[in-house]
Amino acid sequence: MNADDVIRSFIALPISDSVRDQLAVIQRKLKETGAHAGWVEPANIHLTIVFLGDVFASQLPPVSAVLEEAAGQHAPFEVSVSGLGFFGSERSPRVVWAGVEDAGARLEPLQRQVAQGVRGLGFKLEDRPFRAHLTLGRVRSRRGVEGLTSLLRSARNTSFGSVTVDRILLMESRVAHQGVRYSALHESILKGAGDHGG
Repeated sequence: MNADDVIRSFIALPISDSVRDQLAVIQRKLKETGAHAGWVEPANIHLTIVFLGDVFASQLPPVSAVLEEAAGQHAPFEVSVSGLGFFGSERSPRVVWAGVEDAGARLEPLQRQVAQGVRGLGFKLEDRPFRAHLTLGRVRSRRGVEGLTSLLRSARNTSFGSVTVDRILLMESRVAHQGVRYSALHESILKGAGDHGG
């Protein structure tokens, strides 16, 4: 990888295989509605905490350092994945997601620290507030949306299990013939003291 290679990247938290399997089951049901959507491969489902976009390879080591610093200050914690919903309007949903519940209020302080660290490196991040979710699919047209939103409403209290957040990943997103491929460029293990509240 050359320093001037442009890499589409983001910072994410991995999810457990058991949750991934549950989400794959609900995705199959959502596909059966016939909605015109691009569905995220179950292997690619993750919790994005900061989207970087296109960056130079030379910019990534400082980002990794930010992740290491944050990981050193936060202990592993649990979040639960439950409920389905969408961004956009009822008639024109854009993104289908599974909800993430952070009962211990540990996720937001971690996300905030990482975002502030990355901003400190000069990255321009989205201004909208962080809303933890797992993207399951992106709706491409209004075909079949009634069936889709109806199913999402009926599953809004479904529980998909819990995830132990114990690492932060710096990810690369690459478009390949088979679709989008994600790979981890750096991994930071959470190893802070257990009482860190932010």
